[in-house]
Amino acid sequence: MRAFFKSAYGIYTQLLVTLGIFSSLILFFNSTSTMNLLLVFLMFIIIGLALFNGTLNGLVASLLLIFLIGTTILIMSVKNTTFSSLQFQMLSIEQFFIFGVALIVSVVVAGNIHERISEVMNDRKRLRYEVEQFVSIDTDTSFDNKKRMQVEIKREMSRVNRHGGSFSLLLVELDHYKEFNKAYGSKEMQHLLMTIGQKANELLRTTDRKFRYLDNRFAFLLTETPKAHVEIIIEKLSILLQTHQLTNGKTVTLSFHISFNEYDDLLKQHSYEQFIEELESELIYYAM
Repeated sequence: MRAFFKSAYGIYTQLLVTLGIFSSLILFFNSTSTMNLLLVFLMFIIIGLALFNGTLNGLVASLLLIFLIGTTILIMSVKNTTFSSLQFQMLSIEQFFIFGVALIVSVVVAGNIHERISEVMNDRKRLRYEVEQFVSIDTDTSFDNKKRMQVEIKREMSRVNRHGGSFSLLLVELDHYKEFNKAYGSKEMQHLLMTIGQKANELLRTTDRKFRYLDNRFAFLLTETPKAHVEIIIEKLSILLQTHQLTNGKTVTLSFHISFNEYDDLLKQHSYEQFIEELESELIYYAM
């Protein structure tokens, strides 16, 4: 955040410098001749080009304009041509030099402002990403959320597809979620979810990933864990979760539905969506 304000202050300062140069140039010409007003207008356009498209584009346009003006002055000097009838008044050599320097300096400053704005926008994107990473944690269970679940499982699928091996994914659905919340209230529901998170963290390894991807559905990504071992984990998890103690000391019995599958070389053709959809379709059949 400090870097953001520092960049904003730098942009503000450079914008003042650019406006100062631009205003000084207007005062320097101090003329209502068509040529001077046209040059000021073109300078304004080129500064805007640099401000919105970067220094390089602004410099190309400014050098092109300086070349055209210089060529015109040279031709008029050689032919001793005047345009008084058209109310044009070309610049003197000194004015042309000052105009060229002021234009290039203004373009460089405007281009720098463009870069600073880009930096600020990138900082905002980075901060937004960091906030998204922070809120990817479910505060009730301390599990990762659905978005993080998709990222982690896809990463694990890619690892298995490239290097072999396997992992198992266990889905657990808490039955009667709405009824529990209606009967006991939001505080008891929060206590229940926190308890589920604590018990799951106690049982599973730190390398296993835990997700709460829906209100009453949880997913456990068990790395390098075959199906036979998953069944053992389910038995232990069932013992831990079936009996829940309320905040008032009373206990209630909970019920869950589960499904699980092992992802290995045989499922390489499955997408993430197919893999999850097949598991979720089996949730209604297996009670824990």
